Amino acid sequence: SYQARPKGEGLTPYQGKKRCFGEYRCPKCKRKWMSGNSWANMGQECIKCHINVHPHKQRPLEKPGGLDVSDQSKEHPQHLCEKCKKLGHYCRRVQ
Repeated sequence: SYQARPKGEGLTPYQGKKRCFGEYRCPKCKRKWMSGNSWANMGQECIKCHINVHPHKQRPLEKPGGLDVSDQSKEHPQHLCEKCKKLGHYCRRVQ
């Protein structure tokens, strides 16, 4: 049946292959953050609690390859990104 999804699927609102914009909220400390490097079924670690948090909201990136200016200046914290950790390198390098 269509209900029986393989485990590990559907952890995030977005289920596509592309990078998107994600909004995160830590269930423990309620810290909020956003990231232009958000992926389907991948989380980012809360800096304070060190737990993996999946985005509760995801939307397409406005411009291909770019986000609003605020994101450009920010270093993407690769040590907190589940995708980077799985790949062993910066998640945006993958095409």
